Amino acid sequence: MLEHLSIQQRFRLLLVVSLACFALCGAIVYRTLAEIRVNGPIYERIMQGQDLVADILPPPAYLVESYLIALQLMDADPVHAQPLLQRLQAAEQTYQQRYQYWRRQGLSGELEVRFLTQSHTLAQSFYKTAFEQLVPALRDGEAVQARRALARLAATYEKQRAVIERVVELARQRNADDERDAREQVQRMAWSLVAMFALIVVVFILIFNTVRRSIAEPILDALKITQRVAGGDWSQQIRADARGEAGRLLQAIRDIVKNTQAEIVKAEKMAALGSLVAGVSHELNTPVGNGLMAVSTLSDDLRTFRGKMQEGIKRSVLEEFLHSVEVGADLAMRNLQRAAELMSSFKQVAADRASSQRRRFLLHQVVHETQMTLQPMLKRANCQVVQYVPDGLELDSFPGPLGQVITNLIENAAKHGLDGNGGVITLRAWAASADKVTISVIDGGKGIAPELHSHVFEPFYTTRLGQGGSGLGLHIAHNIVYQILGGTLELTSAPGAGARFDVTIPLVAP
Repeated sequence: MLEHLSIQQRFRLLLVVSLACFALCGAIVYRTLAEIRVNGPIYERIMQGQDLVADILPPPAYLVESYLIALQLMDADPVHAQPLLQRLQAAEQTYQQRYQYWRRQGLSGELEVRFLTQSHTLAQSFYKTAFEQLVPALRDGEAVQARRALARLAATYEKQRAVIERVVELARQRNADDERDAREQVQRMAWSLVAMFALIVVVFILIFNTVRRSIAEPILDALKITQRVAGGDWSQQIRADARGEAGRLLQAIRDIVKNTQAEIVKAEKMAALGSLVAGVSHELNTPVGNGLMAVSTLSDDLRTFRGKMQEGIKRSVLEEFLHSVEVGADLAMRNLQRAAELMSSFKQVAADRASSQRRRFLLHQVVHETQMTLQPMLKRANCQVVQYVPDGLELDSFPGPLGQVITNLIENAAKHGLDGNGGVITLRAWAASADKVTISVIDGGKGIAPELHSHVFEPFYTTRLGQGGSGLGLHIAHNIVYQILGGTLELTSAPGAGARFDVTIPLVAP
């Protein structure tokens, strides 16, 4: 997800996400506190409800005072009636002022209908009846009309009182609902903060793991790989999934290791060819030396024979000279033939290894030539190769690479399988099918543990690191079999039961 970002951009993203999470938490807290704080919306609604209840229960919103004044007017004389009338007018003015105040408060719903419509209509009817019917009737002394007006005032008062009681009930219910909403909002805020905190923790963990995987782990891998390579262990599997700067670092290290491995493989092949030259040179030393000794002996005998010729030749001297020439010539011939055979094998193997040219060949000849070039190594290791290869197996393939495979397998058996302690290495070949041949190299050595089977063909994997083992022999053989010869290379082994390598290749290479 973050692979396309640079390391600097990833840390910037981490900072931005962190600040955004904290800002979101702050916004939630601020919004909740703004709702429930003093003078906030919820607080204002609760106080409005309480003010409404406090305002309508006593006069003037509640007409009890105006109704009591009306009752007092019924029994008052003209001297006391005027102050009562002024009080009634003042009560009406106060009511109108409070009514206008509550109209501006934005009441809504049933509370608005009950208080600002129904209650107001009844109050208006009450004061209209009081000033237009009751007061004129009392002023004119019409007692009957006054009692009728008072009765209408009483009925209006009762209706308005019932409406006011409902308004009080609605106001108190709204206050209770607002208080409950405030508590729920505080609780929601708490849960929101808990959820936000958990989200922040999860986001931080995800980003931390992402940064760790995409930055820290590749860098640590690069450090470990360079340390192991510096220590001589080239069998490193370098991950290729990292991107960005860390990925480019691993890519560079992988390229360096790959190129170095390729150069070491080339050097190993050249070293193998050099070892072949040294071995053949060592093998040539004996027949060439014997041939030289035979020719030198013949030369000495010839000089001796010429000296005797001046004194006169006896039959016995001539026969002795001829016998010496026959023995010397035979010895020189046999040794020179041996040297020529070695040179021919070396020439063919060296040409095949160097050029990797494709040609038709008999398998037993390639095996024989390869075994001859390995004789010095086999003598030093006190090993013997027993081969069972039919004469008629003809291949159209690459004899040089095939000889390299056989050489590497036999050397591996002598150095690792038999561990330099000597023994017998068996090489068998047979027709696996109409178009394939199998070559098997078997040793009776210490064997290979099952958990190591998947590693033996890896480059630079060796159990003799620092003891002359490069870890490339089986890797080179594996690559040649699969990439050049078009076959397979299988291992069968168990601890203490020796090892068997089966090379199965087509008779006609792809």
